[in-house]
Parts: sequence; structure tokens; C-alpha cells
Amino acid sequence: MKVVLCGASGLVGGEALIQCLANEAITSVLALTRRPLPKELLANPKVVNILHEDFSHYPDTLIEQLAGAEACIWAIGGMNAKFSDPKTAHTVNVEYTRAAAHFFAKTLVPAVSPSGKKFRFVYCSGWGTENDLEKPLWWMQDSRRVKGEAENGLFALEKGNEGVFEVLVVRPAGILPKERTLKGLILMLGPAVKVEAVGVVMVDMVVKGCEKKTLENGEIVRRGMELLRG
Repeated sequence: MKVVLCGASGLVGGEALIQCLANEAITSVLALTRRPLPKELLANPKVVNILHEDFSHYPDTLIEQLAGAEACIWAIGGMNAKFSDPKTAHTVNVEYTRAAAHFFAKTLVPAVSPSGKKFRFVYCSGWGTENDLEKPLWWMQDSRRVKGEAENGLFALEKGNEGVFEVLVVRPAGILPKERTLKGLILMLGPAVKVEAVGVVMVDMVVKGCEKKTLENGEIVRRGMELLRG
């Protein structure tokens, strides 16, 4: 199985890449990044690093490079607080996601669907995401709404490509890195999940699918523990 991975240089995407390489069902990972991946990752024959500067635009030259891909793991984005302003947060979380998903639906789905398969788009959302954009919210309003807008756009695209394009979502809370940090210790005071669990669950979803369209934090924790135990 050939998988597109967007966000491989980040915390979640980096772990998803490690889990992809460990999964025998995945034969090739097409990692779209702005900067080259570390040499030790590029040395793995499964990894194809495609340098791509603008995630709001996908030129036709990418079609040949992504040919044969059956799924995408999307790990680009994050809470609004990590961005310089709300507009940038919206661009990265909503517009980048929408542009990529529409490009994949247009160019990659036609090659997958004749075999009876669905192109899977596994999206890393966030804990507390709200799909009702008009609902009053009392905490983390901007982050919860921007992720909700991104999810809504993906599910609308799925509806327009019923039977051939499948959207699956994970909603992790505080993501704990492998190394112990002060930030990680603070995150443990609230709902949290290890990055290994998020990565292995997303890869499992992209390979096997999932009965539930959306996995909340507690479900990611439980499923991740099961998968990591083997």
C-alpha cells in the first residue's frame, strides 16, 4: 500500500512516519515536506521525500509523483495559539487541508476506485472540536471552531464522492512527546495521549479503516495501547 503523508516533520506526522515504516502493509510512504527529511529516514527504501513548498496549491507535476497512492495521513495544523495570528491558523488548518483533499479526490481517487477500494483520508483534528460553528463556546473557541470547519469540509467532500473517498478523524487531546519535557508534564494534568498512540492509530486506520468515523481521545489511548502491545 502506498500512502501520502503530510506533516512528516512535525510531532504527530513524524511518529506516523515511524509507524508507517514499521507496518508491513505499507510498501511506500510519499512524504510531502517543505524541507528534506533527516538522512537516516531518507535511507529507508520505503520513504520517498517529495519537497513541496505551498500546501495551498498542487501543480499537475505532482500527479505523476503521487501515482498509485491509496490513502493520505494528514498531520498538518494545530491549536490557534501556535500560529502568529487567526488568519494564519485558518489558512493552515482549513485551507491547506481543503486544497489537499480536493486535489487527491480529483487526481488519485480515479485510479483507486476501479479496484473497488476507497481512498482514505485520515485527519488529525483535536480534542473538543465543534462541528456546529454557530454554537456558543466557552473555552478554546477559535481552535475548536477552526478544526470543526476543517472536518466539515472533509465530510462534505466525502459526501460528494460517496463510495470512493473516505474520511476518518482522530481527535487527540494534549499530545505527549516521547522525551520528558516540562510541557509534557503540564499536559499530563489534563486529558492527554502519547504521540506513539496517535501515530499507530492513524496508520492502523489508513490501512484497515475504522467502524467509527471519529475517534475521541480516550478511544485513541485505548486503541493505541492495544496496537503498541501487538
